[in-house]
Order: sequence, then structure tokens, then C-alpha cells
Amino acid sequence: MAAPPLPPADTTTTPSPAPRAPAPKPPLITHPGRVLTVVLTVGLVITLGIWAISTSQTETGVGRNVATLPSAVQSVSPGPGELARPQDTITVDLRDDLTGVLIIEPVGRAAFEVPEDQTERVVPLGQLSFRTGKGQELEKFDPGVYRVTVLYWPQAKPRPDNPAAYTWEFRAGA
Repeated sequence: MAAPPLPPADTTTTPSPAPRAPAPKPPLITHPGRVLTVVLTVGLVITLGIWAISTSQTETGVGRNVATLPSAVQSVSPGPGELARPQDTITVDLRDDLTGVLIIEPVGRAAFEVPEDQTERVVPLGQLSFRTGKGQELEKFDPGVYRVTVLYWPQAKPRPDNPAAYTWEFRAGA
């Protein structure tokens, strides 16, 4: 005889517990306000550094003011707005084919044309200069603002009645 059939196996199983939600990850940045402050501060420092470098004036006044000079005047010294020492030399470098004279308006005095015997010239280069000193029209530059005018014309021609001119000012210190 055959064995009696076995009762059906219990098909009900105990449910497995629900899977756990993964533990939340710790935030990548624990203090985002601090990070934002540091990033903004670093950005501000870099921006100010770039601004300071781009606006710094590292050249002499002559190089800075080249755009203000007419094409016939290659350079002047002291440059427009520069501070000069009491014994500095006023120098004008004209185009090589030009010559000229200097007119100086000192502080508290009438303007005068620098006498020829006090003018130093480098004719082939179109340069003329005046240095203050004993026996000169000016012994030194007293503190204040000086106005200088250079009148210029072609070397091959006599001085015209109304020559071209360029005027600038510089300051003399004590």
C-alpha cells in the first residue's frame, strides 16, 4: 500500500523584512556659507590684484604722455605733470629735421626765451636743452609749476614769424 499523501507543504513564508533605506551620505560641504565666503573673498583678491597691476604706472612721464605730444616732438623732459628737481635739465627731442627755441615761464616771473648761448643743441638729432645754474637765466627751479613752450621749424629754413609750438607744464620740488 501506498503511503498516504503528505499534506501540502506550507507555502506561506514569513515575509522578509523590507530592505533598509541606505544611510544618508554625509553632505559634501558641511558649511556651505563659509565656503561661499572664502570663494568670494579669493575672487575679490584676485580681481583687485589684476586691477592694481593693470592700472599701475611703471613708466616715466615721457612714455606715459607720448600720445599727448605732436608728431614733430618725440619727447620732452621733464614730462607733462612730472616733478623736477631744482637743478634738472629741460630737454626737447624734436624730429631730426627740425630745430627750435625754448620759452620758459617760471613761477612768479614773466616768460623768457632761453638765450642761444644757454641752449645746448644736438643739431643732427633735433635736440635742444636748457640746464639751470649759476650765470644762467635761471639758477634753479624754485618750487611751483613751470610752463615751457618749444617753438620749432625746419632746420633748412629761417625762423618763421609764427612757428609751430608745443606747450606743457611740469612741477618743481624743493
